[in-house]
Amino acid sequence: MRCVRQLTAATNTPFPEGRAATNGNGVHRELVDSYRRLADVFHHVLSEQSLDTLLDRIADTLSDLIPYDTLSIFQADEAETVLVPVLARDRWADEILRNRIAFGAGLAGWAAEHREPVLTNHAHLDPRMMVVPGTPPDEKEALITVPLIARESVKGVLSIYRLGDDACFDEEEFELAKRFGDAAALALDNAQTRARLELQAQTDSLTALYNHRYFHEALRAELTRASRNRDSVALLMLDIDDFKKVNDIYGHGVGDQVLRELAEQMKAAVRGSDVVCRLGGEEFGVVMGSCGSRDAVGLARRLLERLTETEFGPAGKITVSIGVAQGPTNASNPRELIACAEAAMMTAKARGKDRIILFDESTDERPDSPIDVTRDVRSIAHLKMLQSLAGRLNRLNDVREIGTAIADELRALIDYHNCRVSIIDGDEIVPIAFRGVLSSRGGEEVQLPRTKVGEGITGHAAVERRPLLIGNALDCDYAVLIPGTEPIEESLLAVPLCYGSRVTGVIVISKLGRDQFDEDDIRLLEVLGSHAAVALENARLYESQRREAEHLKELLEFSRELATAEGLPDVLRRIVELSATILNAPSTSVWLQDTLTHELVPAAVWGFEGARRDDILALSFDPADVQMIADNDEPFVLDHEEAAAIHGAPELDDGMSFAVAPVKLDGGRLCCIVAAIPVEDVNDFDEEKIGLLAGLAHQAKLAITNAGSFESLETTFVSTVEALANALEANDEYTSSHTRWITDTALKVGAALGLDSRALKQLELGALFHDIGKIGIPASILLKPGPLTPEERMIMEQHPELGEKILAPIDRLAEVRSIVRSCHEHYDGRGYPDGKAGEEIPLESRIILVCDAFHAMTTDRPYRKRLSVEEACRRLREAAGTQFDPEVVGGFLKLRGEPWSTVATRRRLASTPS
Repeated sequence: MRCVRQLTAATNTPFPEGRAATNGNGVHRELVDSYRRLADVFHHVLSEQSLDTLLDRIADTLSDLIPYDTLSIFQADEAETVLVPVLARDRWADEILRNRIAFGAGLAGWAAEHREPVLTNHAHLDPRMMVVPGTPPDEKEALITVPLIARESVKGVLSIYRLGDDACFDEEEFELAKRFGDAAALALDNAQTRARLELQAQTDSLTALYNHRYFHEALRAELTRASRNRDSVALLMLDIDDFKKVNDIYGHGVGDQVLRELAEQMKAAVRGSDVVCRLGGEEFGVVMGSCGSRDAVGLARRLLERLTETEFGPAGKITVSIGVAQGPTNASNPRELIACAEAAMMTAKARGKDRIILFDESTDERPDSPIDVTRDVRSIAHLKMLQSLAGRLNRLNDVREIGTAIADELRALIDYHNCRVSIIDGDEIVPIAFRGVLSSRGGEEVQLPRTKVGEGITGHAAVERRPLLIGNALDCDYAVLIPGTEPIEESLLAVPLCYGSRVTGVIVISKLGRDQFDEDDIRLLEVLGSHAAVALENARLYESQRREAEHLKELLEFSRELATAEGLPDVLRRIVELSATILNAPSTSVWLQDTLTHELVPAAVWGFEGARRDDILALSFDPADVQMIADNDEPFVLDHEEAAAIHGAPELDDGMSFAVAPVKLDGGRLCCIVAAIPVEDVNDFDEEKIGLLAGLAHQAKLAITNAGSFESLETTFVSTVEALANALEANDEYTSSHTRWITDTALKVGAALGLDSRALKQLELGALFHDIGKIGIPASILLKPGPLTPEERMIMEQHPELGEKILAPIDRLAEVRSIVRSCHEHYDGRGYPDGKAGEEIPLESRIILVCDAFHAMTTDRPYRKRLSVEEACRRLREAAGTQFDPEVVGGFLKLRGEPWSTVATRRRLASTPS
């Protein structure tokens, strides 16, 4: 293949090190000249500082060094691992510049990811090649792509192409491209660093807006352009109203947050060509090229509308005063135009703030400035004390402790008659702290009551979200006398505690006499109230998170306890006991709908004693009487009157209310958990406790459903077991009731010996299956009317092992298998199949053996007549200690009466309560 090369002398690659020393002077001069020219190229590239111009210089210089057909330069974003095209000299330049390339994608992405240059003279065949969307997919081309690396960081990628069938690059050109790439990377890094430093020099570090310096440069440039082109430029300046108050009340951290958020709102409201700057402090400016004052006023109105809809964190809503001027109409130089806009802005403040003023000859007003030095000194002292209090409050996590700290600290700041601190809970105002004196009738102690939001002076302050200064409470139309107190002349100051746009509480202080408070007191209490609001909100959040964690822990323990309950009765008992503990309720109950009568009846109760417990258990309700339970999906509260109307028993009405949690079981069966609420705790049973009760009800539903499913499965399982046993007995008319009698009797003996419910279940199943292995014994042996031969007896004695093998695949019967295998082991070790003795034999097997032997002796068999009960008992006593366990024999013989009858008794599950 023929390579197209058009290299000048300046591009000759230097010889390898050491080669010049062996050649003549001509070669040495050529090598030095080559290095000098290459250095000139590097200097030419590195001397460019502008990023845009640098890219063109790189492209032009490289075309002289290594002729190419097309070129692409990418800038790297290492954080996003993507290459951004910044220059393309190509017929498909638009398509290339629209396509960002991820590191690792295509040859350019591969070079960036691996930090290695690539030379390929068949790029269109390279598996790493990626076709740019919109460009020919099969264009034949040779490619050199070089990663631009400076200071160990990928700055970009440089790619050059030659097109056509014979296009190629040689190794010398590849080496030269790599060296040129080093220079280009350094130049690109220098230009990027310069651009970054220039941006930092003209950017405000807090808001990321342009700064005061850039503001003047931009305004000067726009005024020059406007004058030259007979155009106009509008200048908008704004200042945050009462920003010092934000810093004083909430601290400079919140103040910085307000500045940043306002900057974002301004950037969102302006055009892309407008220049938004922070001039210093809380003052901002916007330079609007090719705009008049009408355009600036429109922008100002949009901004004010956005501010009315925006919450600035704890500071809530803010307002701004805006001044607008137009150049060169109002002024033709930057300093004078700024003065015009600033004069309009100050006039907006003087006329009430939160407004827009357009500059004219009358805009020379200024807001009043404080002149009372004594008041300023007192305010500074108060602010220092408040700063100390803020630190104290933020260390407290209990709302009542915070309220008490506020009241105590206020005593040092204002000599009040009394101070009340309250919090808002829903639509109620709840007192949390009181200091001072309440003028009561007869000197009796008076408790501050809960009141409604909007009621009285405290409630009005909460609704209006502003301080209320009452010169005389007796003259106030909406004042409400505290029950038990005397009407007196007193001044009141009520300040709402505002967290953002939400009122969280109210502080009220009083002094005896008329007009005892002034503006300084209002300001002091506002500042204190702002600190208190933040502290109370933090305490509320802390307490909310703590209670939520406690509730989750309680629900987890509740579900664990229910999961380990054995059977539905135990589940119901645990529900009422645990619910009472978790809800701190004096009594609880669970009510279930009877499957036959459909009445709602008590299934479990807790906290009721004696006759009252009996009265509760005797209640039942028709579904129509408790329709409200069926209609509700969430817990609700019944007051004592509503509850009395339902149960209709005056003797049960003790004044308590009840929290009711409906539980909808599968199949539409109704259930509910009922918790009593003492009269004094009704207000404390809030949405949080309702939510906790809902969680308990959900866990209870799962546990009740699981218990019912388990019992249904247990019933089905035992029925299957009995069917198998009956199938075995059907072959032998003499033993048709054998298994059922042994099972019932064994359960009675086990209960007499103190077996728990779990062991009784295993005993029941072992008794049902104790002869299941006989299925594998030939009928000729099973039904033989005479004695068995030794060979036949050997086969017969295999049935315990056969029984164990039959049960082996059933995991549910894992513990039963050993009982079945050992049912014919003797106490002295002479039984079969393993010759176990004494305590080695499961107790259940020893019980079954005694019952089995007694039944066999008192039942007609093909090979003999039955024995009398007395004879059978005598033989049991005689074999106690040899064939039988003496303790089991003793327990069996104590039963007397019903078990001695061989009439089949009704089988009863050991797990079912009587």
